[in-house]
Amino acid sequence: MPVDEYLKTLAYELRQRKQSEEMVHSTLQEVRSYIAESGESAEAAFGQPRDYAASFPEGTTTSRGARVGTLAGLVVIVTLAAYLVLRGAFGISFGISGTLAYFGVVVAVTAALIVTGQHLDRRLPDLREANRY
Repeated sequence: MPVDEYLKTLAYELRQRKQSEEMVHSTLQEVRSYIAESGESAEAAFGQPRDYAASFPEGTTTSRGARVGTLAGLVVIVTLAAYLVLRGAFGISFGISGTLAYFGVVVAVTAALIVTGQHLDRRLPDLREANRY
């Protein structure tokens, strides 16, 4: 696995284990430094990213990606509730095409939020700068 792909996967796994951005940043710096100096592959030195991340105790930080995922869930709940209220309490009907368009937009926004959340959790911090956390 290429180094950057290993680091992205490790960053994702660390964030899934609720590690702080400071910890993710410092761990990735240490891994990158070690493999640059030793010449070993990341897998040979640290094992698979998921296994290496699991060697750290679980943290308490909610990642940005997880927060965006929560937002996606809220979008679904709020838009469904709004639809039901408009339809049930006010008798407003969108018709078949309006309903399909409404929920099509909801699905598209939710999918965009989920993809954004995944991207946020897989991103690499700038490892060239000093630890700013």
